[in-house]
This record gives sequence, structure tokens and C-alpha cells, in this order.
Amino acid sequence: MDEPMPISLESEVESVDLGDARRDARLLKILSRVAAKPGSSLPDTFTSSAELEATYRFLNNPAVSAEAILAGHHVATTERAAARDEVLVLHDTTTFAFNGVRTEMGTVEPSEKAGFYAHVSLCVGMDGEPLGVPRELIWHRFGERRGKRSQQESQYDPNRESLRWNEAVHDCGDLLADHPCVVHVMDREGDCMELLADMQAHGHRFVVRLAHDRRLIKDRRKAPGPKLFEVMRQAPIVLEREVVLARRPAKTPSGSKSKHEWLAGRTAHLEVRAQRLEISPGNGAHAHIPDVMTLNFVDVCETNTPEGREPVTWRLCTTEPIETPADVARIVDIYRRRWLIEELFKAIKTGCAYETLQLVSGSALIRALAIFVPVAWRMLRLRWVERQRPESPAIEVLTPVQTQVLQALAKRDGKPLPPKPTARDVLRAIARLGGHIPNNGSPGWLVLRRGFEKLLLVELGWSERAALDTS
Repeated sequence: MDEPMPISLESEVESVDLGDARRDARLLKILSRVAAKPGSSLPDTFTSSAELEATYRFLNNPAVSAEAILAGHHVATTERAAARDEVLVLHDTTTFAFNGVRTEMGTVEPSEKAGFYAHVSLCVGMDGEPLGVPRELIWHRFGERRGKRSQQESQYDPNRESLRWNEAVHDCGDLLADHPCVVHVMDREGDCMELLADMQAHGHRFVVRLAHDRRLIKDRRKAPGPKLFEVMRQAPIVLEREVVLARRPAKTPSGSKSKHEWLAGRTAHLEVRAQRLEISPGNGAHAHIPDVMTLNFVDVCETNTPEGREPVTWRLCTTEPIETPADVARIVDIYRRRWLIEELFKAIKTGCAYETLQLVSGSALIRALAIFVPVAWRMLRLRWVERQRPESPAIEVLTPVQTQVLQALAKRDGKPLPPKPTARDVLRAIARLGGHIPNNGSPGWLVLRRGFEKLLLVELGWSERAALDTS
């Protein structure tokens, strides 16, 4: 098993070239301050009026692009991926919505608040360790909401939003072109025949959860015959396993997630089937899509589901082999890693409180997002190490000075750390600083953010005092 990597935000900007050495230095300073106080407003983050003004000038500078800000993180992500035999690239779309009047941005559904959409790709190891964000695409929706369009009109629109999935796969494929094994992972929004055909034609490996049933008859003109989901469910069981499902929001009668009611986590017993099948596009599909696509399919279904709960049902299509039960189990595990990109979004929105920024223009907010992405990645990886490799030494998640400060704070509170604290020891101590109550389960992003802010604030004073003592 690979050892956790030391964390250094400086490495995320080593390859940045913003066209001016002063801009490069300013980016590093902003990144360091935001990482130190991830959930604070910019005025609270930069206590000096001169530094705050310089930050505003940087974020509003049209000569600085979000792509240039993230260039160093992209390079660092590639280097981390190169150290792995296999990597996954998780793709998903999220919205960022802001209160108040904003300029240079559209609105997001369903709130109709000012905001924008972001299609993000997260690179992780096969064990789930977050390696970085190799790519993000931002777009706005301006004007009135478009009504329902005809299939002919929508599928041949060269600007249709669905093409972001294709672009993300190709961009990440180019960035990781030298890697021997890259598998793209998508939820049901990625279930598009055009996308599947495009990935297969260009040799991209993938695991995609299906949303649409498919026809199995090759001739598009023939009447529908056997459908994919029915045939998948009739395949023999390849393996059975139990998985732990996390706590999740309850669904309202309309199907949306409730913000107030939560369903407790549970252990689910899954039956898994697998087979290789040929699928065909419908009559209205693009003419350039092949009449037949041969792929591997995996059907995952929960048995003995508790009353009142929906059974787990994952229908996956993939280019990965299914010859053995171990092959099929690997595909299920690959798909289960997809939840990490949801955690990245939570790290940005809750851990970094990005949507509370009071920047007025959309362009400034997008530049700020490029700064917050590596900070959120760092927070995500910190929590991953604590959960998956809890016995790792503290040095893998904190600097020596931060560990020393945390030891002093823990001793003061009557809960001293061991002489050689582990990642779990220090993360729990940080959660206590943020007000976490152990009986409430694992600490969330808000609690961790509060704890980190307190730790890093004390570290600042600690370092200043050490500097005075040595002067």
C-alpha cells in the first residue's frame, strides 16, 4: 500500500506562471491565508487593509485567468497520479449559488439565485486517496429558461451542455495521457449513448451508472424487443457482498432530497450479476453512433431491504473485464469511490464556505473558486487519511509546528495527545476544537472548519512569538 503523501500547498503553485512574478507571489500568499482560515470572509482572512485590497485587485484582474491559477495544481495532480499504477477520474456537475445582486453571471435552478454551474473532475487512487482536480469547466445560464425542445433540435445543438462530459474525459485523458490505467467514473447523468460511444471509440476506460433502459435489437427500424435491464437481472449471480451505506437525506414525495430529515446508515446485502451484451441506440439517436456497442454490464441489487427504504440498485456499464468474481467486485468498488466527488463539493461549499463570499462579479468568484479548489482538495485528503489510514503518523496530515500547537491545546483542555499522535488522534483533537460531540458520530465539514481555524489562528501567534524569541 502506498504511504500517504506529505501535504504542501506550495507545491500546488510551483508551476504557475501568471505573467508577473508579483502575481505568482500574491497567489501563494492568498492560497496560504485561505487555507489557514478556510471558512472566513476575506476581510477576516486578511486583517491588513493593504493585503485585503491587494487580494481584491488580484481577484478582479482580467489578466489573471482561473485556468492559469489552477495550472500548478493540475501539474501536481498529474505527478501524484504518476506514482499510482491505476487511477480513477470521477466526474460530476454542481451548482454554486449566491445571495444578493451579482454581476457577470446567470442564475441556477431551482433557486433562481445568481450563480453558475461547474463540471468538475476529481482524480483519486484505486484506494480512494484524493490526488487532485485535473479539470473544471464553468458555465452560466443567462436569460429566460428554455422550453422543451425537439429531440432533433437539442441533440444537434453544438453548444448543448451535455457535451461537457465528453470534453472533461478528453481533457483529463490528455493530461494523464502517459498513465497506464485511467478509469473514468460517472453517475447516471453520464449515461448518454453519444458519450459512451465517444469514450469507447477513443479507447477511454470507464464505469458509468445507467439511467436509461436500452434496446438490444440491432436494427433501429425494428419494433422494440428485449430490453437491457430485464436481461441484466436474469443473469446468474456472480458474487454477494455486504456494504455499509452512509447516512443520507430522506426523499420527499416529489423525489427531491429533504434538508431536514435523514435516513440512518445501514449494512446492505448485495447480489451482483455480470454479463457482456450488445446494445443499440434508439431511432432518434445521432447517425454517427454505431448501430451496435458491445460492453460489459454489472447489475447490483440489494436484498432484504428494510421496510420503508428503497433498495440499492446500481446498473453499471463498463469497459473493465468481468471474467472473474474479483473482476466484478473491482467494478463495484470503483463505482463506490464516486461519492468522493460529492465530498469535494461539500468541502468547497461547507468546509471553505465558498458560497458566502461577498465578491460582486462572476469573474472574481470564478478566480476565487480556482484558489479554493486545492484548499478543498487538501481538506478532503486530510479527512480521507484519518478515516482510511488512521494509524498514519500525524506528520502526514499536519506540519510539525501544527502538531506541537495541537498537543499544547489538547493538554490545556485536559485531553492530552499521545507522545506520537496518529492521524486519527490529531483529527479528533481538531474536531473537539470545533465543538464536536463524539456521540454525534464522525465530525462534519463545518466542525472541522471551525477546529482548523482555531488551530491555525493559535499557530500564527505561536510562530510570531517564536520569531521574537529568536530575534
